[in-house]
Amino acid sequence: MPRSRTYRLYSDMGSGFGIYVLRAETKENSFVDTYLCPAISYRYQVVALDHEAETPLADLVIITPPQPASASIGSRMLMTLPTPTHGPITVTPAPTPLPPDTVILGLLSASDHIDEIEGHLIIVGEVRNDSSMSVSDARVSLVLYDAQGVCQGEIEGKPVLSTLAPGERTPFILKVEPPSSEVHYSVRATARAKNEMRTSSTSVLHVLSTRRFEDDIGLYHVAGVVANKGVRYIKQARVVVVLYDRGDGVVNVGFGYPRPAVLAPGERAEFDVTFTYYPKVVRHTVLVVTD
Repeated sequence: MPRSRTYRLYSDMGSGFGIYVLRAETKENSFVDTYLCPAISYRYQVVALDHEAETPLADLVIITPPQPASASIGSRMLMTLPTPTHGPITVTPAPTPLPPDTVILGLLSASDHIDEIEGHLIIVGEVRNDSSMSVSDARVSLVLYDAQGVCQGEIEGKPVLSTLAPGERTPFILKVEPPSSEVHYSVRATARAKNEMRTSSTSVLHVLSTRRFEDDIGLYHVAGVVANKGVRYIKQARVVVVLYDRGDGVVNVGFGYPRPAVLAPGERAEFDVTFTYYPKVVRHTVLVVTD
């Protein structure tokens, strides 16, 4: 009786970056992926596993249908795995997979501008957890290229929130040394899957009111009031303001601190976050994060 075949499936998680993570290992000849979002093209690389040696079988492309208005995150898609043969199979070699629990975060927007004071290249944007599970240890990686497309290095940073529930989004801001010539970049965000979700650090600090205005010297302000709704003192908090344009893309991300810095239970504090770069801003959001 022939022994069963073991398959490994690597997926690009719909990112299009050409970076694959281990999605599943199975002895069945089909696989139902419940980790999909609607209207996305997902690429898979299927290999046969024999004594830990991988034999490439095929590349698969799955395009999920559009999402109905009443649907939720987590579309299902059934795929039939290829049957191993003795003939030659031409496939695209898979890049070195990331750890099995890696989740590729969705990139909602990214934009850049030059800091007027220090001359740094500032790259801002927003990512979202498009998976059906909670994630932690979120990171944003920036790969820099010159005008000829030659890689000039990689920069990694953390977004504002490192732990995300399904569907939750977080802004990011990365600073690059003043470029000496034309520079291009690509952005990738990853996180690690979690079975249990930690309590959000923003749960006890509530934004009561905000207002935005431009002062006489051309600075853009987002000011407001926050309150400690918890039962403990808050000693360190940051106010994060995200500016958006008409297309819902992130224009800039700024930080400030409430005054007073130490908040007793029930106490309120004021904040004022200023910007020098704020083109075509139509709305803003405010996050209050505790360390």
